[in-house]
Amino acid sequence: MKNPDGSDFHGLVWPGVTVWPDWFNPKTPTYWENEFRLFVDPATGIDIDGAWIDMNEPASFCMYPCSNPSAEAISQGLPPSRTSPPPASTLSLPIGTSAPSLISNLLKRDNMYTNVLNPPYAIHHAADNLSARTVFTNVVHSNGLIEYDTHNLFGTMMSSATRDAMAKRRPGLRTFIITRSTFAGAGAKVGKWLGDNLSIWEHYRNSIAGMLNFAALFQVPEVGSDVCGFGDNTTETLCARWATLGAFNPFYRNHNADGPIPQEFYRWPTVAQAARNAIDMRYRLLDYFYTALHQAHLDGTPVLQPLWFQYPKDTNSYGIDLQFLFGESILVSPVTQENVTSVSVYFPDDVFYDFKSYAVTNGAGATVDLSNIDYTEIPVHIRGGVVLPLRVSSAYTTKQLRKKDFELVVAPDRSGKASGSLYIDDGVSITQAKTYTARYSYSGKQLRVSTKGSFDVGGLKYRTVKVLGVESAPSSVSLNGHTLASSAIAYNSTSHSVAVNVTQPLTSSFTLKWT
Repeated sequence: MKNPDGSDFHGLVWPGVTVWPDWFNPKTPTYWENEFRLFVDPATGIDIDGAWIDMNEPASFCMYPCSNPSAEAISQGLPPSRTSPPPASTLSLPIGTSAPSLISNLLKRDNMYTNVLNPPYAIHHAADNLSARTVFTNVVHSNGLIEYDTHNLFGTMMSSATRDAMAKRRPGLRTFIITRSTFAGAGAKVGKWLGDNLSIWEHYRNSIAGMLNFAALFQVPEVGSDVCGFGDNTTETLCARWATLGAFNPFYRNHNADGPIPQEFYRWPTVAQAARNAIDMRYRLLDYFYTALHQAHLDGTPVLQPLWFQYPKDTNSYGIDLQFLFGESILVSPVTQENVTSVSVYFPDDVFYDFKSYAVTNGAGATVDLSNIDYTEIPVHIRGGVVLPLRVSSAYTTKQLRKKDFELVVAPDRSGKASGSLYIDDGVSITQAKTYTARYSYSGKQLRVSTKGSFDVGGLKYRTVKVLGVESAPSSVSLNGHTLASSAIAYNSTSHSVAVNVTQPLTSSFTLKWT
């Protein structure tokens, strides 16, 4: 990017004195693709599946007016001390361009303003000057546009170009791009994390609204916060609570700055156990959530939802921003205050089932106080009306998880009905040659499972069907018209649930009925 006189604009980032690519320059994508080809060639360098892009607002450490970037780099100790020699310096950049003058750009705007560095209607900017800590607003792009009019596009243009560069070096395969700065439409190509937060309870709470904004309104499904906080020192209890909440972020990452104390989950026994418990739920639910992501790809159905999305007539739900739905059917209600083991949870006028105990809560459009919530736990409920496909157990990796059998959890609504679906593909290809889809329908004490698709699911099976909210033990259960032995049926009078061993291939369609 260029100054109004055509010289390169200089700022300051981690490498020291820095220039930025002009994404409006038609030559830039080719340059960027080549950089990826050179750097991540598995034969000559490293191989990667994705990229994490930071500082792409674009941000600059150089303090306005940044009259001497080199001197500021020295005073700030940038770049940090290296453990290896720096690459050879480049005298000139591979992208040449001549920048139109600032005056010509002002003429394009019909002289609506005369000084974009100090515009007459300045926003209430936390960094004081509009150009502070970023590229100046009078920087000129190759097509004549100025940064004043294009600033918010930089992050999305950069991350989209990165996605395209990755796609060219990995033809046909999905890429995983996480960016800090986004604009409308970014979610079609990239994911986002919510940026630099602090290890404080306020930011823990704010992360919920941040996720809902991006996943439900801005159509960026892959979103999450820096779990346990980025800046400042976290605490054991905050990190434990955040580890459980983070498991229900589409993008789940524990990340902090280089100055605060280390905060890996394993550093505290409480946090480690909290993470294990939450990750166990996350992985068992992963196919359910992957199905939700596929649906979002098809029609834009949000993968995270505020309560009012499912209960639009419930005006009490409109202002709730500390609970949310993971997919359409998993209600997450984290503890949000420091040093407490209770939380007030709003249950709409519907039936809900505790995810672990299967205990029934008949919501009445009112708040219920839940107590004795250990720091290693998070309240999670199944919304009535869904058939959940779950893995029977968790795993360390998604590759291992794909070898685990399924169980179906039927959580009927008040009318005794439930439905659900499962979508499986190879997990890596952009265009799928083969897929697997299952549909579940439950009513009148009968579950119908129908499957289609030619994707090879191997020897995977539906091992168990669990029906919740059953007041008494069934007298008889049949599978495809054949009565099952009593040894295949287990009724739990405490949770009012019945578990049936069906052991059906994942590719089979079947009917389970009980009386």
